[in-house]
Amino acid sequence: IVISPDGLVLTNSHVVGTSKEIRLRDVEGHVGEAQVLGADPDTDLALLRANGVRHLPYAALGNSKTLRRGQLVIAIGNPLGFESTVTAGVVSALGRSIRSVSGRTIEDVIQTDAALNPGNSGGPLVSSNAEVIGINTAIINGAQGICFAVASNTAQFVLSEIIRHGYVRRAYIGVAGQTAPVPRRHAVLAGIENKMGALLAQIEPDGPAAK
Repeated sequence: IVISPDGLVLTNSHVVGTSKEIRLRDVEGHVGEAQVLGADPDTDLALLRANGVRHLPYAALGNSKTLRRGQLVIAIGNPLGFESTVTAGVVSALGRSIRSVSGRTIEDVIQTDAALNPGNSGGPLVSSNAEVIGINTAIINGAQGICFAVASNTAQFVLSEIIRHGYVRRAYIGVAGQTAPVPRRHAVLAGIENKMGALLAQIEPDGPAAK
């Protein structure tokens, strides 16, 4: 997805992979070199810059927080090599979580029933207001009508971090934990209403928590 007239291009991290040379081809058939500005496997997003181009047509990233279930959306991509394919569907659910290739959970994912296939990866999920509100990222093999897109607000955060720092900075505590029920007597003593809590299982050596 070209997101700025000076050649910034957004795609999936798994599309770029470990490639050292990137070539972009537009719908008119023009081929050009591009460089990877940064990739974030934790959200399956990557930012490229097309070399030597200016004033490209580009798509605006919308506000994914304004989406509602049932809203019409359109997915654009090259499924199975069929170029410039458009499929339509609805927003099936919001706020989903899926596992990225790095093992980290991608939060605030959009679920849609717009037909996606291999080759749609990195393409836009467009709202009825003609705004890119998601980046198509995953399908579940064997399932029908269950597809996912990284929300445009997540993409905005990731690309701003890559532009400023070359990678996405994330804070971490340095602990491992799991969800566990809070015993009623503990909740009463602590003065909390929580029925569930985080059970601390491990502290990473030399991490922030250990220090």
